Amino acid sequence: MTRILLATNSEQFENSVRDALEYDGALRWWDDDLAAGVDLESLAKELTGTGAGVIAIGPGVRPETAIDIAAHIDAIHPEISTVVVGELGAKLWESALRAGVRDVVSHKASADELQQVFWRAAEATILARANLLPDVAEKARKDSRGRVIVIVAPKGGSGKTALAVNLAVVLAHRHPSKAGLVDLDLLFGDVTNALLLNPEHSIADALDAPSLDPTLLKVLLTRRERDLFVLTAPDSPALGEMVTEDLVTSAIDGMSSQFEFVVVDTAAGLSEVTLAAIEKADDIIFICDMSVSAVRGLHKVISALHTLDMLRDKKRHFILNRADSKVGISTADVEAAVGLSVDVRLPSSRLVPRSMNEGTPLVESSPKTPVARSLMEVADLFSPLDAPSAKNPRRRRQ
Repeated sequence: MTRILLATNSEQFENSVRDALEYDGALRWWDDDLAAGVDLESLAKELTGTGAGVIAIGPGVRPETAIDIAAHIDAIHPEISTVVVGELGAKLWESALRAGVRDVVSHKASADELQQVFWRAAEATILARANLLPDVAEKARKDSRGRVIVIVAPKGGSGKTALAVNLAVVLAHRHPSKAGLVDLDLLFGDVTNALLLNPEHSIADALDAPSLDPTLLKVLLTRRERDLFVLTAPDSPALGEMVTEDLVTSAIDGMSSQFEFVVVDTAAGLSEVTLAAIEKADDIIFICDMSVSAVRGLHKVISALHTLDMLRDKKRHFILNRADSKVGISTADVEAAVGLSVDVRLPSSRLVPRSMNEGTPLVESSPKTPVARSLMEVADLFSPLDAPSAKNPRRRRQ
């Protein structure tokens, strides 16, 4: 659902809106200086920085001030719908229209009126945001399909999500706006934290939709720094359990029709959702560390996929994490047990968990470290640096 923000000091109005919309989330935001002579541009940035898609200003704010705030919001985020709560004369109505105000409503409006106003505003925001997303599909060849890269690990803690995030970021840097990332760890996905995202929508928002068409998919995506588009996991495990294999298949099909590269992070092991993703994969990346349990687990995963005949026509890649660990087994031992040759060895590094906690991928924050260079080697498997469209991923930090 599109987030709604009420810039007002009126608890009564907040309760009216909450009752009208049956809305359980946080609604009201108030700064004591809102009605005073403050820097309205800074105030607008603060309001839009909350991630709201609809911002209602008032009651408790002079209509002229509310319109000025709306104008600043429209200047920096025209896709956000603003609603002025108050009574406007003819001249103020003209000013409101010029400021991009979506609607005006009285603080005494009925529940039906409030519902209609906020629903119209939310719908306008959804359509505006969909139009702002680059239509990558039209730029690509009509019959083309992006490369779907599914990452599989036998157990948690194998470095699967760190690999998925860094791989997707490198591909996005080399191919701006042509890379997507899907978080299919539906119960405990950590992609949003690893990339410091604040998504308004997730794959679960398509549960009640008759189909996941391109327009709806665009709405569900979260954009990171213009380069990478992410379909996030739900923030509730209960919602995650409701996501079906059919929805996953539809989501991956939709992503691959719009992006040249689609990286899919999965939950540990082989769930039905992961199997659905593997069915759509062009490439499967298997990752495990040097522990005996992880190696045995990966052997079981690969054997199961062979039994199900799901590896035919799939390109397989093996990434060995913490490959420098001194645990009594060698790389050759691991390759023999798993039945695959190691493509890239990732060294141990304390920087990896720290980067995940800080929300900054290693390929951006520490690109010259051994582990970051190894992660870039993984990206080279799919997009070599000497390819015509590839760009250096070592982008300067802003």
